[in-house]
Amino acid sequence: MRLPRLQIWSQCRHIASKTDVTKLRNIGIIAHIDAGKTTTTERMLYFSGKTKRIGNVDEGDTVTDFLPQERSRGITIQSAAITFNWQNSFGINLIDTPGHADFTFEVIRSLKVLDGCVTILDAVAGVEAQTEKVWGQAKGIPKICFVNKMDRVGAGFSRTVKELIVKMNTRVLLVNIPVFSQPTSSTEPTFEGVLDVVNKKILRWTPTDVDHVNIEDVENNSPHWNELARLRESLVETLSEHDEDLVEYFLDTANGDYMAVPPEQIDRSIRKCSLANFATPVLCGASFRNIGVQPLLDAVVKYLPSPIEARLPEFNHNLPVEVSNKRGVVVNKNHNLCVAQAFKVITDPIRGIMVYVRVYAGVLNSGFTIFNSTTGAKFKVGKLVVMHANVAEEVKQLSSGEIGVLTGSTVSENVRTGDTIIAHNMKRDGLRSLNKEKELSLKINSIVTPPPVFSAAIEPRTLGNRRAMEESISALIREDPSLRVSVDEESGQTLLSGMGELHLEIAKDRLLNELNADVEVGKVVVSYNETLNISSSLQKRISEDGYHFEICVEPLEAATEARNENEEWHYLSNDDNYLVIEKDTNRLKDLDWPYQIPYDSIVNAMLSSCLVAFQRGGKKAHFPLHSCVVRVKSDWSIPSDLTSVTQILKISKSMIMEALDTIAETDYSILEPIMNVTLTVKQQDMGQVLQDLTGACKANILSIEDEHDVSSEQNFDLTFQTIAEEQYLPSDNTLDRANISSGSSINKIIKALAPVGEMVSYTSKLRSLTQGRGSYHMEYSGMEKVTSDRITTILENY
Repeated sequence: MRLPRLQIWSQCRHIASKTDVTKLRNIGIIAHIDAGKTTTTERMLYFSGKTKRIGNVDEGDTVTDFLPQERSRGITIQSAAITFNWQNSFGINLIDTPGHADFTFEVIRSLKVLDGCVTILDAVAGVEAQTEKVWGQAKGIPKICFVNKMDRVGAGFSRTVKELIVKMNTRVLLVNIPVFSQPTSSTEPTFEGVLDVVNKKILRWTPTDVDHVNIEDVENNSPHWNELARLRESLVETLSEHDEDLVEYFLDTANGDYMAVPPEQIDRSIRKCSLANFATPVLCGASFRNIGVQPLLDAVVKYLPSPIEARLPEFNHNLPVEVSNKRGVVVNKNHNLCVAQAFKVITDPIRGIMVYVRVYAGVLNSGFTIFNSTTGAKFKVGKLVVMHANVAEEVKQLSSGEIGVLTGSTVSENVRTGDTIIAHNMKRDGLRSLNKEKELSLKINSIVTPPPVFSAAIEPRTLGNRRAMEESISALIREDPSLRVSVDEESGQTLLSGMGELHLEIAKDRLLNELNADVEVGKVVVSYNETLNISSSLQKRISEDGYHFEICVEPLEAATEARNENEEWHYLSNDDNYLVIEKDTNRLKDLDWPYQIPYDSIVNAMLSSCLVAFQRGGKKAHFPLHSCVVRVKSDWSIPSDLTSVTQILKISKSMIMEALDTIAETDYSILEPIMNVTLTVKQQDMGQVLQDLTGACKANILSIEDEHDVSSEQNFDLTFQTIAEEQYLPSDNTLDRANISSGSSINKIIKALAPVGEMVSYTSKLRSLTQGRGSYHMEYSGMEKVTSDRITTILENY
């Protein structure tokens, strides 16, 4: 689809300044599935001049959805990064994220490196379940809301904004509102533009241009003038609750006239309130019809933070941090210290493994020797590139606040998602930097991978294909750490586990068609776990060659209750398992570490032993262990001349397994994933749906609510309900949905907790029960012990 360039927003093509960090914006697009994230992104790229044509999701030719699976299904599966300019001088790094719950890890890791978010809301559906979830995941990050699909039948701007206030507990700042054409006897009003509250303009989109009409040129008694006056009053009043400078200007300079406050003053105030997370700017449009996207881009650069205004990353050490417009973030007063985080890994058919990084401090140069503080690996990085979806552009360096990609053969071997990258200019700072040891062990923004809830068996078609199968699975997991592979030691069966049925279906498709793995993939089953009911007996190893360990295994709950400050807790990825090392206060007093092997290497060896032992599983069904703690007593020791951790790995793994073997089968329990389920059904269908949930699905009903009854929402807050009632909103014929009190047309929201095993393929069952009128959404809640009456059935089915 091609459109003429709009002169009012025409762009220069030069690169945004890299010396002024204030001109950078790192933003993400988040929303419920099908709200229009990718469609909006495509329009942003076109109107910025980045692309020459607009991609279409339905036609499968979008820029950011470039995977074959994304284009064939019309959904976003993996987050995609792209860089473009706006208003000649602003550089925007944009990440388009998935909306489907199965790919929530893509959202989690993207949010770790973003400074601001654009939340897309469907004007027909309002604030949906996944929107609430991603909003919660982005807690603390300034946001802009864009009410999309205003051209659809049933669209309700004011209803959606009211839901936003109450469900998300946020004040709103209406930057613009929808404008509709005047209806005639034969036509309905159609969405054609927006009323710009800040600049006092009406913007109407035509196939070739945007018409701008100044409100001052319209008669004062027109509906638009009266609407603008009320909107301006509401906007200034809300801003004045947080911004004293605006109050002073309003009273002293504007003489109490809401219409006399200039746009620049209001923009500054909106930015101040947005960065403080006091309120959320709201705009509207219809991305598919190219309406409202340019004002949204203006709002991104006006109201969302630059890297130096955004929240600082979470550091594991208490080092001094400074910010400046020129250098960005400076850690430990060391201008030559570069700190970056790897948040995504992909495999490019030409360049090989590529690692996405966000640079937080300093400058990362092509060809630098860098240090991975997470793993202790030191290696040389190859060329640096900036990604434009799946097209790479080489750059010489990445500065503070920028997002780019590491390439090179050594990168694939030494960097994984979540790792912290450190680089020094040794010629300049040498060893004179304060706290150099802390710099080299610096870690930021830990990324926790949610546990998988479904699994599928994978087998090579022939024995000769096993190695190729393992390499393909390894490549898949390198890109998507929310997938997990395990091997049953007794049967030799390989299991691939993921976040949902669609997640595993996509993984299977990529294995067979993209990675060309010659494998057989079994049916999807639930990922069960086992846990301990009691602690193991203490295992001791005291040998003449200098190894001394005392180890036991405990249930997490018991270990947590007895937790104290003389313990180091190390999280094992997935399954809520931990390694606890009791501190030796006498050894801590020694200034010289008595061993040749670094302490971190010893800990990493023990962590690896824990992972292997826990993956072997429990005694009931050999399911992997969950919510368990390996405790290492404080008086451990190793030979002082030891230079390899191999023996430590062997000894600790053996001791953990021996400790687990001391626990009887009856003292193991099976755990199953429990899901938070939200169903939307008609009142007339509610009875049989509830009966099926509580009967066949073994669900625990939490609440039943009217869909648009904002007073009964789960996130209900009396303060924000009052704010929603007092907030001025333009007329909206869909607002009456919130006041429906009877009738079979009411939509009911059922919230429940249900075992995931009983919700497999629930879509077809719900469609049958509600004649296609019902819908549901699930997200992981936690693991719970299986009741005794269901254990036999689960084991037989598994």
